[in-house]
Amino acid sequence: ARGAGRRFTMASTSSAATVRADLIRWCERVESRDRREAPPTPTPWNREKIGKDVALARELHLAGGAVRKRVTHAPSPSGDAVAVIPGHAWEVSFHVVAYAVRPGAVDAPREEEGETGETDETEARVPSRARLILSTRADVGGGCGAPHRLILLDDRSDGERESSNDRSEAAGPTRRERRRPLPSRDDETDARTSPSSSATTTTSAAVYPGQLCVRGLELALASMAIGERCVVRVQPTYAYLHPRARPPPRGVDVEDDIWLDVESVRASARATRIRIDATRTRTDGARGRTGDDEDGDPRGPPPVVHKTVTREGEGWESPRPPFEIVLELVGRACAPGGTNAEEGPNASVFAPRTRVRCVSGDGTLPAPLSAAVDTMRVGERSSVWCEPGAYLEDVVVCGRRVPAAGVAAGVEFELALESMVHVRDVFGDGVVFKRREKEGAGEFPADCPVHDCTCRAHFSVRVLPSSGFISGFSTHETNDTAGKVVYDTRALAPGGGHPLEFQLGCGTLPEALETSFRLAVPGEVARVILNDATHPRHGYVGEDQPGASAVFAALAELAKETCPKQTVALEFVAELVGFDRPVNWHRASLSAMLDEARKLKDEGNELLAGGKLALARSKYEKTVRNLEGLRGLDPAEHEAVYHLRRKTTLNLAAALQRSGEHADAIARLEKLLDEDPDDAKALWRRSVSFLATHEHARARSDLSRCAEIDPSTAEEVRAQLRRVDQREIEGVARERAVAERALG
Repeated sequence: ARGAGRRFTMASTSSAATVRADLIRWCERVESRDRREAPPTPTPWNREKIGKDVALARELHLAGGAVRKRVTHAPSPSGDAVAVIPGHAWEVSFHVVAYAVRPGAVDAPREEEGETGETDETEARVPSRARLILSTRADVGGGCGAPHRLILLDDRSDGERESSNDRSEAAGPTRRERRRPLPSRDDETDARTSPSSSATTTTSAAVYPGQLCVRGLELALASMAIGERCVVRVQPTYAYLHPRARPPPRGVDVEDDIWLDVESVRASARATRIRIDATRTRTDGARGRTGDDEDGDPRGPPPVVHKTVTREGEGWESPRPPFEIVLELVGRACAPGGTNAEEGPNASVFAPRTRVRCVSGDGTLPAPLSAAVDTMRVGERSSVWCEPGAYLEDVVVCGRRVPAAGVAAGVEFELALESMVHVRDVFGDGVVFKRREKEGAGEFPADCPVHDCTCRAHFSVRVLPSSGFISGFSTHETNDTAGKVVYDTRALAPGGGHPLEFQLGCGTLPEALETSFRLAVPGEVARVILNDATHPRHGYVGEDQPGASAVFAALAELAKETCPKQTVALEFVAELVGFDRPVNWHRASLSAMLDEARKLKDEGNELLAGGKLALARSKYEKTVRNLEGLRGLDPAEHEAVYHLRRKTTLNLAAALQRSGEHADAIARLEKLLDEDPDDAKALWRRSVSFLATHEHARARSDLSRCAEIDPSTAEEVRAQLRRVDQREIEGVARERAVAERALG
């Protein structure tokens, strides 16, 4: 019995050791896995709506011990003045001294004494083993002395930073990928001496304040009064393990606690202040890159831009590539002490007041500045602040580089958008560009002939070399006499009157010119460049189009004089005189809408008879779509709409069959047969598509059913059945021949 008990004890001990080892290995495997994000929490439709300021306060309350704040200096009250606490969408300027503490390294507070023999209250709350990361104070760690800026936004409704579709990208790398090389033990030992000495030993790369703007700091600033100074301890879940956190600086691990000595300097509640992520700007070729460096390492966190509107602009449109813009700007490097003034002691102007003419997105302006300009309106004046960062080292504005002070403290621009010229890449393929030369009467796009209607216009055509027009109109402006006008509607009409009248959507004009008229308002004059005069889709496609014969003759003559392979461009100067507004399918009477539908169907019939299958199909599809959208009809009205829709759908099926798109034709006809299974004409049309797709049995079934419904088609059905039998025999013979060749 004693031996059995001894063996049981030894077995239990070895089993416990095995379990403990397995548990340790399991913990290590779990620790090495990528951190999973919590699944999205469904939001009830009847959830209580709370304000943005309350949401920030609630988030700070829910953070609990993950964000701890201790006030070290409170602003002294003056009379009846109430302490100002910033709220949602406020911009806060603040000084920050940031430290990193490894897990488990939080020991007793410092007991070091200053020169006066008294314990510094701020330093007493920072662990002795903390490593200084960054300081914006000039008296601590050699900071730049200029406060940083941050806009407070609700984490759950922050649509200005990124959309919900981009949140996974904004969340950044995984837990393992976020890790950065930690300093050596020697560095750690040096860091215990003083915060200022550790600033040079923790990291070899520069650290900028934007990298310290973790979510815990935002929550702390949202609860601080202006002039208040606090020490904030932020645990990893609200620091660099937060889903929207930026990558940590070198030498800082994602699981480090972040200690922040924060002083709120000033705040502004201007509602027009916005935050722009410059990495998402549409100016891909702009200087001042914000991506990776030559070694593939990140150059820094994505830069943030703050814009303050000092004078509102006019209209609703803002520049976008390739609009031509004229703006006035002044560039200054932020200096410590307060708001910059052009001639004040804090001013450091590196780009004097200059008028800039450029194309939006062409790279003349750096990416952060271009992103801000793309949100302005004509006549608007704004102040744009770009956060400090390494990306500013490559920024060139008006031939001037940003000085070192601006790289460390940020730069500020005063912008005034004087004018912009509408330039559009009409089809988005770089072939057709439209430049507005003269403003018209009306608002874009409400007063444009977007839908098919009758238009009256003048235009002229000029043939010239294509070089220089791929990205705009620069070559044309310097060589305005190049080429010659080969066609002008004004020269054909007596006295320059009686403009050309044509119907949109019928292929009367080249697609490049017709689409440009759709994007114009009455009275507008535009210059349209077609970079490839022989383009099979956007250019002239038939001799019956106005000016086609003159253009083809000029192209043939130019090919003899120059290299035949040289690309030739066409320049149209187009003026939209006016147009007949189409029927409003939301407000017009049913009779007017039916008349409009019959007109479109008749135009489609003419195009189908002329062999213009794509244009005919477009007319039919628009008519069917409009008729299918009608609701609230009585039986008589429904019958009238159904008959017109049936005829148009049958014609659409014929156009699709002639284009070889039998699958779409079958789908359209089956919708008709679902409503009326005894539609003989629809059955006949569907049998044609079944025959073309080698479904001979289904084709015979439809033809037999068609003869039963309409006996007058019996002779035609018998002829079509013989054709089906012949096609089936020919198909079997072809398959047999192919099999014999394959099998030898």
